[in-house]
Parts: sequence; structure tokens; C-alpha cells
Amino acid sequence: MKNLSYYLSVVLLLAAFSHQAVSQTAVSNDSLIPTNLLVEGLDTPSNVHSQTPRLSWHANVVTQFAYQVQVASTEVLLTTGVADLWDSGRVNSRRSLNVMYQGRALSSNNKVFWRVRVWNSDSGSPLAWSQPSTWQMGLINKSDWQAKWLQVAQKAVVSEGEAVEDWMLFAADIHKDSNSQLTKAKRETQTRVLEQLKQQPGASLFRHSFALPSDKQIRSARLHSTAAGYYEVFLNGNKVDDRLMDPGQTDYDKRILYNTDDVAAMLDAGKNTIAVHLGSGWYAEEIAFSRWNNPDASPQARSTRSLAYGQPAFIAQLELEFTDGSRQLVTSNQDWLSHASPVLKEGLFSGELFDARKSLNQWHTNADEDQLTNWQKVKVLHEWPTERLEPQLIEPIKAMQALVPIEVLKPKEDVWVLDFGQNFTGVPTIDFTKLPLAPNQSIHLRYAEWVDKAGNISQKSGGGAPLLKQVDTYIASGDEASLDDPTWTPTFTWHGFRYLEIRGLQQAPPIDAIHAHLVRSSVDIAGHFESSDDLLNRVHRMALWGYESNLMALPMDCPIRERAGWTGDAHASLITGNYNYNMDNFWGKYLGDFETATFVAPAVVPGKRTHGGNFDWAAAEIMIAWEHYRHHGDEQLLQNQYESMQEYMNAAQDKLKDSLLRIGYGDWCDPVRVPGTPRVNGRCSPQHTTPTVTSSALFAHTANLMAKISQVLNKSEQVQQYMALFERVKTQFHAELFDAQSQSYKSQTANAMAIMFDIAPLEKRAAVAQAINTDVLEKWGGHASVGALGQTYLYRALSDFGYADTAFNIFKAEGYPGYRYLFEELNATTLWERKGYYDPKQDPDGTKAPGFSLNHPFHAGYDGWFYEGLGGIRPMPDTVGFQDFELVPQFVKGLDSVNVAYTTGYGTIKSRWERKGNEVTWHFTVPNNTSALVLLPKSEPKTYLAGEYTLVYSE
Repeated sequence: MKNLSYYLSVVLLLAAFSHQAVSQTAVSNDSLIPTNLLVEGLDTPSNVHSQTPRLSWHANVVTQFAYQVQVASTEVLLTTGVADLWDSGRVNSRRSLNVMYQGRALSSNNKVFWRVRVWNSDSGSPLAWSQPSTWQMGLINKSDWQAKWLQVAQKAVVSEGEAVEDWMLFAADIHKDSNSQLTKAKRETQTRVLEQLKQQPGASLFRHSFALPSDKQIRSARLHSTAAGYYEVFLNGNKVDDRLMDPGQTDYDKRILYNTDDVAAMLDAGKNTIAVHLGSGWYAEEIAFSRWNNPDASPQARSTRSLAYGQPAFIAQLELEFTDGSRQLVTSNQDWLSHASPVLKEGLFSGELFDARKSLNQWHTNADEDQLTNWQKVKVLHEWPTERLEPQLIEPIKAMQALVPIEVLKPKEDVWVLDFGQNFTGVPTIDFTKLPLAPNQSIHLRYAEWVDKAGNISQKSGGGAPLLKQVDTYIASGDEASLDDPTWTPTFTWHGFRYLEIRGLQQAPPIDAIHAHLVRSSVDIAGHFESSDDLLNRVHRMALWGYESNLMALPMDCPIRERAGWTGDAHASLITGNYNYNMDNFWGKYLGDFETATFVAPAVVPGKRTHGGNFDWAAAEIMIAWEHYRHHGDEQLLQNQYESMQEYMNAAQDKLKDSLLRIGYGDWCDPVRVPGTPRVNGRCSPQHTTPTVTSSALFAHTANLMAKISQVLNKSEQVQQYMALFERVKTQFHAELFDAQSQSYKSQTANAMAIMFDIAPLEKRAAVAQAINTDVLEKWGGHASVGALGQTYLYRALSDFGYADTAFNIFKAEGYPGYRYLFEELNATTLWERKGYYDPKQDPDGTKAPGFSLNHPFHAGYDGWFYEGLGGIRPMPDTVGFQDFELVPQFVKGLDSVNVAYTTGYGTIKSRWERKGNEVTWHFTVPNNTSALVLLPKSEPKTYLAGEYTLVYSE
């Protein structure tokens, strides 16, 4: 690479090692021009609202000394050097991540063009300009929407017919074949649920035909659309996108996210048809949790509740521009028509009932008018169902990975159970060429995380509070195999399951007749971890399966029961998420849910299940905002969130008693000593660490983070205020909770938090780490005793003080409550909410199903240590976007190799090592325009600029 010798030199490694060597090569690039130009973290986004959108690029030089950004209203102006919107001039900065646009104000639908160039030395000429890129503004103002919100004038309700009744009975969990053991009171409740299901309407179809001039060519066609509910949109019979369960859940009365799609290629000269399929989604979920007395709500709010906001509605606006400069607008309005969907029943928690006999052939195409005789006029809403529409910048939910059954079980006559071998969030697809059905034949699909030894499913892990059980029913027309697409997949629901029960067949289904897809928010994978240890790799994959199964436009707690955005769950696995996925826009959206939440310290966001009062959970807002900044360097997010975070801090301070926060959920679901033992205080209450410890530690941590955030935002008064608060809480924490004799705060979680949150005095931290090590080895037989809150911090607290082997061996420990136990005794493929609740030794017949979720990612915080510990990839304190980072790999005994990579906004950091005998060879990659501070035992820190390096170390 040109001028490489100016920046890099090959160095001898430090003499403190008995033997070591280093080699270095450049990070290769095909060109020195900037690439990977992004706006708001996206490639050419089409509905930006921010007047200061974030611009990013890869500089493709070892060190960027300066940059220049130009933005223009046309590509011609840009390429001729006329930056009529903004020219930053030369800016002496290494930064190339989330640089704010600071040009002229932009209007709705403005399309702008931009480019960037860089300097790779502090003097001389700039390198070449990047290729031009673009972004386009969305419908910024409410008045830009000429379209109207539409819904059906009369809801279609079907409650009769054998298949319909069976679906409702299964969903209400009172079908004679549902195999649940219900008390008399519970059966009475579920009977009332059945009455609600009878009144549940089906989905709706909408359509509108319009003509385009045959003598004009389309220059652009942008379709802006969204729904209060879930929706699909079609043009001329083709689905506009591959989004599922869309739009993402929000506090719908405050904001709804909308999409903008380029549909020019889907339009024809002459007649065209736009169509919408509308379901309830989160917007109209009236049954789930409607009879649950929320113990965390205020007394007056504990009675009957509903998650619903109202009847589903949608809005669509198609904006066309022709090459002659003329325009045409097609909007949702009173001229549209509606019809009942063949989806007769649908709900997020219940499932979907589809009657193929009621399917309308070519309903979304340019059908002849005589086929529309049964279509009805629509209802036009005179008021929006939301305060505002915002662009959906988060990655949409999509079908991400196909899964196929590994076995077909037959627990009973004419009952078949497919085992997919993996617990996950997904939807099934039936292939009718392999599973032909007779006319009017119905099959029922029920979903579960667990089967007994005979193969009977149990839906007990879904709990009783949702009131509904997962079931899909398909009623056949008999013509399925002759269709252009002879498959069926539920449209408006998803399921958490490993096992799929099929009823309605007289013979076993072919194993390939039904497959499924993992569905999740389609965030890019950013991390990679693998090792020479199969068990460790399996533990890593377990974390990922759970995390991905709960990424549904928000970080859910579990897919089978609550599906709620519990805030404590979000911060418990925050580091794991950040290292494995690009969570840039995802976290930005979720933090927006805190701003629209009803409570200052919400335990759940978004949605009507929200409640508040436990500040250890709501600490997520500040923790996510800070870690987002460290990973992505977005100061605007900190600025926008600052007032909301201050409200949280003020409310929490009011709850302090003698300088500590003494309320909270605590280290939720830590292990009991012996599996099957009842928990003290029931549910998942902490057994080894009091809420005072965890709540106070987290509050001290948030005070410290708020001081750092205030520093970034140049709020000097607040810096001092929050630093004083941090000192006050941590001083009392140590004085009240530290045991001088054991040099400990009395639990693994307490000690780990005290170290990692800078609460323990500096001179005490080594002793506190030793106390953790002793507790793991002597009191817990090599196991961790942490719950959800301790998982993230335990392993770093050990390895940073010389106990990396102990941290590693926790994953290898035999028996309960270790990971081998999960795999070998519980047959788990995802992390259980309470692995000590169910004891297989107390259930020799295998008939007592677990009663808690079997897919709970809040226990996955350990996975961050695979990156920060074994790989050693860590952000420098208070630095931005990993432009300057640390490499501190742990060459633990018992591992022969580790391969870790993490893709940042600047490029991919790699750390790979392998051991042969007493010799470790370590390869690491420092991306362009970054630096790495290498920290190894008994060595002075050493900084490396961009390049690929190899180090050989003899132990």
C-alpha cells in the first residue's frame, strides 16, 4: 500500500516473553477512494426525516488525517464540484463514522447526492473523490400525506363450523385434545376467552385500480405506506417487499413507522392495481393478557386490561414523477374497496385460521370489474390513529433461515409431531404437492417447546397469563396442488417452538412436507466466534438462537409467552447483542420507545403492557444509549435521549434511601442450589443477591455513564452533578455492603458488578476478584451462581484479574447448573428462563412439563466475553466506534484455538490464535483508519496501526 512505510514499522516484541516474534502486512484494498457510503447507517435510504443525517464511509487508508464532504441537489452539480447544499471543506479529523450533515435545510421528498474524499497525510493533496451516493427525504410533515387512513366499514366475524370451533377451542386451551390440566377457576376464565375468540374478526383485503398515461415514461415511483396493525402491500399482484410482521411495534398512539419503496419496475402503462392485506398485529390484540391482574401495575390498573389500541387501519400514498416533469398521486381514499380475507381469525398469541375455500383468485391484480361485485366501500378515518408517522429505519422482520424437521413422532393415533431439532421463533410453510388435502379437510398445527417421552407436546411453558395458546388451522379447498404457488404460510402471526403437532391427517406427513423459517429483525451479523471446543461453540450458538429468536423490532423476553420488551432483559444481554449484530438503528428505535412510554422508569416498552417503578430494569435506557455511542459514535442519539434519561435519573434519586436504591427485580432467575427446589419468594426472585445490591450498583453505573454522556455533550454542570452522585452511591455501597473479612460483597453478581462498575475501591478489586474465584471453585463446584443481571459482568471480572481459566471452565463444568446440564439433562437448545425449576430426576416418566419459558435470552450476557475475553476485542474507554480499541486476548488453558471477528463502522477487527504445545500463534487485523492497543501479560502496552499481524508467543 502506498506510503505504508510512513505509518508502520515492523517491531520486535517485548523482552518480557520467553520467545516471541511478530510479522505484519497491510490491510489490502482495491482502491484508495472512500467506499461503503452510508446515511443513517443505511445504503441510500429513501425516507430520511433528520435535518442532520449521519454520514459514514470507509476511508480505505491507514490513517485518515482529514476529510471533505460535498452534498448537492443534483448529481451533475456534485460531480462538477458545485456543492449547493453543503461543502464541509477540509476537516482535520480521523473520524469517518456518523459525521453530521450540516448543510442547507432539506424538504420532503428532496433527493440529494453526496461524496467524500480524504487526506492520508497531514499535508499534501487529497485522494480521489468517492463515487456519488444518495439519500432522499421522506414525508417530513403531516400535511405531506394526502392519503387517508382506511379500515373496513364492517368487520367480518366467523364463529361457526367444525374447523373454526376446533381452532377456537385449541386457542382457548379447552379443546378436549389440548391436554392441559386446568383448575375449575382457570377453565371458567378460558371459557370466557372462548367467547372473546368468537367475536374476533378476521383480516381484511383492500384494493384500488388506477391508470397511468401510456404515452409517458416513469422517472420515479415511491410508495409510502404503513398500518396500524400488520400489513402486506401489492402492486399488480406482486408483493412490494419481503417484510413480515410489519411495521415494527411501537406505542401506536404516539408514533407509527412507515416504509418507502421504489416501485417503478412494478408498474405498467395503463391500468394498475394496488392492494393491501391488513391484520391486527399488536395494534388490535384484544384477548391476550386481557384478564391478567398485573402485579406490577398500580392497584387501580390491575383489573381487566387490553393490549389493543383499536381497529386496524392502513395508509398508502404512491407518488409518481414522469420524465416530462409531470406528476401523479395515487392515495388511499374513499374510492378503495374492501373484502373479508380468507384469514378468518388471526392473533399474535393465538395463531391463524385460514380457509382456502374463501380465497379470492387474483384479488390483488387487474381483475375484471364483474369480479368485484361483493367488494364493499371502505371506512375513511377523519382522525389519524397516531400522533405522527416516522420512517422505519430499523431493519424489517424477514424470514432469515430455513429449518427442516429432523424427526416425525407419533404420540397418539392420527397425531403427528415434527421435531425441528431447535427451539426458535418462526413460521411454518406447508408444501401441498407433498401433503395433498381433500376438499374441506382441515388440519390443526399446534406449537410447543417441549414434548414428553412419548412425543406429546406440552404448551405449559407458554404460561397462563397470555390466556391463549399457539395454533394455526388450514381448511383446504382441494385445489392447492394446482396453484402457481402450492404452499401456505401464516401471514400475521409467528410462533416460538421446536415441536409442531399436526392433527387432521390419517397418515404420517412426509418429513419434507412442512419446513419453517426463523423470522427476526434482519439486522446484519457483525460478529463471528468459533473455537476448538465443541461445547463452547454450542454454548455460543445457544446464545445466538435465543437472541435472534427474540429480535422482533424490539428485544423480546421470550417468543412463546410474553413477547414483551422487558427493559432489564434488554440490558442483561446488551453486550452480546452488540458484538454479534449491527444494532445501530435497532437500538435507536428501541430508545425511542422509552421516550413514548407512559412511565419514567418503564419495565416494558413499547406497548400497553408497560408498567414501571423498578429502576434496575429501566437503567437499560442509559446503558443502551452509552454502549450504542461506544459502538457507533452517534452523539445525536445521546442529545435526543438526554432529557428522557435525566427524567429517569431524577425519579431514581427520589427513591434513594440512605444513598442506596433498595427496590427492584434484582438478579432475576439466579440458580437455586438444587434443581427442583422451590425458590424463596417464588417466581424468579433472586436467591443470592438482594435487589438493594443490584439496583444500587446499576444506579451508580448509570450516574457514572450520565457523567460521561454529559461530557460528550459539553454539559459541564451536569458532569459534576452526576460524578458527585456516582461517588455518593458507590461510597455508601462499599461502606454498607462490603464484608472486610471475606473481602467480598457476598455474591458472585455483587462482586462482579462492584468491579466492572468501578464501585469497589481500586486497591480492593484484586481481592474482590479473588473472592469471586474462590466462590466459583469452592462454593459452587466450578459453576456460576449469577442470574440474568450478573451474566455480563462475571467473566470479565474474573479474567481481568488473572482468573481467565476459571471463567472458561465455568462453561465446561459438569452437572447442575452448568451448560452441560442444559444440553445433557434438559435437552435444551436455547437458554431456559429457570433451568432449576424442572428436575428431570423428579419426573422419571417425563410427563411434568416445565412451566416457564424455554427460550429466554436474558441469560445470554456471557457471550460478550467470548469477544472481549477470549478474542480480547474491546473498545478503549470512552472512545467512539472502535476507531481506537484494545486487544487483550486470553490464551486460556484447555483451548487449542479461538477465532473471533467483529465488524465495526470502520471495518472488521480480527483476533485468531492457536496453540501447539507451549507455543501460541496469534493473528490479528487492525482495520484501516483505526488503531489497536495491544495489552499482554508482563508487557508494556503497544499501539498498532492498520495492518495484519502475526505474533508467536511461548508460554
